[in-house]
Amino acid sequence: MMKPSMGEKPVAPKWTSATLTQIRSAQLRRTFAPSTVFAIAVFIGLFFGFVRYVELDDEVQEQVEQYYQWFIHVNIMIFVGFGFLMTFMRRYSLSAVSLNFFMSAIMFLEAILCIGACQQVFWNAKADKIRVGIPLLIDSAFCAGSGMIAFGAVIGKSTPTQLFWILFAQVPLYALNQRLVIYTFKALDMGGTLVIHLFGAYYGLSASLMLSRRQAMHGLDHPKNGSSYLNDVFSMIGTLFLWLYWPSFNGALASIEGGHALSDTHHAWQFLSVVNTLISLLGSAIATFLVSSMVGGTFNMVHVQNSSLAGGVAMGAACTLKMTPGGALVVGTAAGTLSVLGFEYLTPFLDRTIGLGDTCGIHNLHGMPAILGGLVAGLASLGQTSGYLMHDTGRLQLGYQVLAMVVTVGIAVSWGTLMGWLASVLNPTNVPEMMPAELFDDGPWWAHQFVEPLPMDADVSKHSAVSVHLAHGEPVMPVTGGATPAKGDKGGNGGKATFEDVFNQGMGHRHDHSVASGGTAYERSAHYYAAGASAGGSAHGPSVHGGVERGNATPIRE
Repeated sequence: MMKPSMGEKPVAPKWTSATLTQIRSAQLRRTFAPSTVFAIAVFIGLFFGFVRYVELDDEVQEQVEQYYQWFIHVNIMIFVGFGFLMTFMRRYSLSAVSLNFFMSAIMFLEAILCIGACQQVFWNAKADKIRVGIPLLIDSAFCAGSGMIAFGAVIGKSTPTQLFWILFAQVPLYALNQRLVIYTFKALDMGGTLVIHLFGAYYGLSASLMLSRRQAMHGLDHPKNGSSYLNDVFSMIGTLFLWLYWPSFNGALASIEGGHALSDTHHAWQFLSVVNTLISLLGSAIATFLVSSMVGGTFNMVHVQNSSLAGGVAMGAACTLKMTPGGALVVGTAAGTLSVLGFEYLTPFLDRTIGLGDTCGIHNLHGMPAILGGLVAGLASLGQTSGYLMHDTGRLQLGYQVLAMVVTVGIAVSWGTLMGWLASVLNPTNVPEMMPAELFDDGPWWAHQFVEPLPMDADVSKHSAVSVHLAHGEPVMPVTGGATPAKGDKGGNGGKATFEDVFNQGMGHRHDHSVASGGTAYERSAHYYAAGASAGGSAHGPSVHGGVERGNATPIRE
């Protein structure tokens, strides 16, 4: 490969749509497909060998009548609510809702094995098979929900294969942590504040931190990590489904412990779960609009889509306690307020200081409200009779609530850090890393989609694969033709990659339509951004045809 002569501007390798399609298609075939084949083969073998249904007697019909309605509500939240909530990204909606669907199915099956084994086999010497009933299916759906929470931290920044293994590895530790929290520590957690939300949030955040170390523009500074008008509307569909069904989510398993042999207080658990959660959700919804208008001067859809749900997260641990309606309202109001403040101040601070890219803001919706909810359950236990507690006294219950929270965060952070690091460094097939232009974009992975180019002023020089290769005078991938920058030359722009570098190295062209319509992909893309700027719009973060960037009311068109 020829080097440029002295004084000559380095020329970045040119890419065609066909080449890029072949690269990512090969990556899916070589890594994603074998991973999925492995998983389904394991599932089939273990299901045939170790999984059976519960006894098919009169009680199975009672299970259907008692739990199936709640189970459907939980599934709607997992497969519809979480999926559509994450469609706010204007260039990643297909992956958001579809990979949510796929990975929920994978984790659901895996959870039947792992949770079933923890509940029925490992700590029960009499059982040699996992018995599938609707309560176990609800628990498995909860595990998938925890995975989708973690997905919210790494969404847009991980390849499908990386996402697969990060979430696949989450299930066994989720099952173990659930066993510790619920059965060993006997913490109050009917709605999964600790085992679902706290675990999923800090597992995902830790994995995201490891992935972000190797990526430039992994967080709020990426022009595609934003929304558009229609994306916000679709995301609100997910919000409303989650908000409406959250009382069912928290109360789905409440009747399991409320069997006929238990006290009258246990018979009230499901009722308390529903009403406490609903009132808390009402409080968080109202607080979200209030605080959003105060901190920003306008309503922010990010706050409305997420923080309005924080009351359901915070009430999950305390939902079975005999609280007053006023107490539930205070919890929800506090959770909504905390969540909005987290989105407005804490997320940008963590992104700026430690490079923690939290795409969906799961720290604000799930992490911090879960900490609040765990503490609320412990403190509220001090005023409860023993019939509503899992331990003899409120002080003992408070101690075990705190212990369960500490253990949950410890397991989630350590395991998430390990799996995120492994996903970021293991590359057995030597496939190219994702470039900045591919982040938060459906283009590399979906048929009939294109990778939207990055703006001309995009800075990809910090900790990115592009800058590393430019600095060392190497092409990002094996190419034919063209020249590479001389050793020590960082793209000829004082360390900042030029738009041409970003575009050609970052695979940011507009599919075959660009070339077929005349001119190189680079020329047409440069015109695309110049047109937006000349029309009075922003050259930073354009929408697709005729769309608008969140916060920019000027359409950017070709």
